[in-house]
Amino acid sequence: MKKINLKKGLIKVLLISLITLLLVNSILTFLNGNIIVENNVLRERTELVKKSTSEIITDILHGADLGVRGYALTKNEKLIEPLTIVMHYKDSVFNKLKRQLEAEQYDTSDLEELRSSVNEYLALSNDMITMVRQDSVDKVIKILNEDRGYALWQKYKAFYEPLLTHEDTLNNEAQERYLTAVTNTRIIVIVLMLIGIPTLIYIMVRLSKDEKQLSRLLLKLDDQNRQYIFDSGTPLDVNDIDHVVENSIQNFQKANGFITNISAGNYSVEWEMLNDVNHSLNERNLAGNLIRMRDHLNQSKIDNERREWSASGLAELLALMQNQRNIKELGNIVVKYMVQYTKSNQACLFIEPVENDNTGKLELVSCYAWDKTRYINMTIGKHEGLVGQCWFEEEPILLAEVPQDYIQIASGLGNALPRCLYLAPIKSNDVIYGVLELASFNRFEQFEIDFINKACENIAACLFAVRITQKTDLLLSQYTDQIESLKSEIIALKERSEVL
Repeated sequence: MKKINLKKGLIKVLLISLITLLLVNSILTFLNGNIIVENNVLRERTELVKKSTSEIITDILHGADLGVRGYALTKNEKLIEPLTIVMHYKDSVFNKLKRQLEAEQYDTSDLEELRSSVNEYLALSNDMITMVRQDSVDKVIKILNEDRGYALWQKYKAFYEPLLTHEDTLNNEAQERYLTAVTNTRIIVIVLMLIGIPTLIYIMVRLSKDEKQLSRLLLKLDDQNRQYIFDSGTPLDVNDIDHVVENSIQNFQKANGFITNISAGNYSVEWEMLNDVNHSLNERNLAGNLIRMRDHLNQSKIDNERREWSASGLAELLALMQNQRNIKELGNIVVKYMVQYTKSNQACLFIEPVENDNTGKLELVSCYAWDKTRYINMTIGKHEGLVGQCWFEEEPILLAEVPQDYIQIASGLGNALPRCLYLAPIKSNDVIYGVLELASFNRFEQFEIDFINKACENIAACLFAVRITQKTDLLLSQYTDQIESLKSEIIALKERSEVL
């Protein structure tokens, strides 16, 4: 975990450094662009300043000299035109130059002095034109020989040279700023390349490793999910992280829903997508264990219900048989209750007669839902049919395939052959009192058979008690008859003795 955190921290530091360098490079590129623009603007402005300054000599002074000298030699009025033009735009030249210098915050006092000198020289030029018109050529030549233009040139030079130095200084400073910005940008680019390229390579390698690690993790997650939770048997694309994670979440949701249903007592719940095809794949995982737990709980519930059913049935049967003193009535109660409680269709009860013990015959004392005329005065001996065999062997008989000529169940729909037949000996303390026979359209399950056998033991105990009661009543009746007979004989003897 610590190693992973260190790698993540290193990647973050490298990315932050790379982003910082890109940001600095962008800022410097922007500033450098501004410097270039400013430098170009400054160059254009200095060139305009130089040009405007040159116009004082090239246009104004030279124009004035050209007009004066040409007119003085030829007296041609057209040759005065250069001077006339100069007089019209001289102020615009000086005003433009003043604005340019003020924009650079340059002192314009020398410019104003130069303007005054130029205006004086132009005024002199106009005077010389007037002199020529007045035929005072000698005066004009004298003035020209004085070369007053040279003095003006000296003033111009005194103004121009410092200005030129100033403009060159501005250009040099701008150039230095530009070169400094370019150098800084190059340094940043070099550092960016030195850090950025290894960083990108490292990140690409790291991402490739992380992708492979993620693929292995997703594959392991899918394998663990199938091994320990649920395996649908359908392969997944382990490169699709959403699909793998969603499948794991769905399996947890299935497990949670399954457990919730079981905890609520719903043992019929099924695990979604579990079928015969993938059943063998889920025998040892959570899905298989939950299915077995569900089946175990369901079986426990069924067993408890069957035990409760059996205990309740035996208690009800005992309550019905209590205080019964007649075997016929007891038999009717028994067969009716056993048919209804076990949901059978027919039943009959064969009992060894009380007054004929050890006769080797069983007597049909009660039946339910059978054709009663068939069993009037019906008796069965040992080894006779299934009843006689059950009586002789003292063991129950379960017949799942009833012979066609055995019995048929009568109903409103007609006569039908039962699917299952069960005969149980009525026995208690190794003494057999008869046989109970049940017929049903449904096969008797083991818990029903256990109930019937237990019920037969209780029936045997009640039969024993009823038989004892009947024998006691019979002996008491015989004893009473004997007493009454003795009383009659004593009275008769007493009467004869009185007569004698």
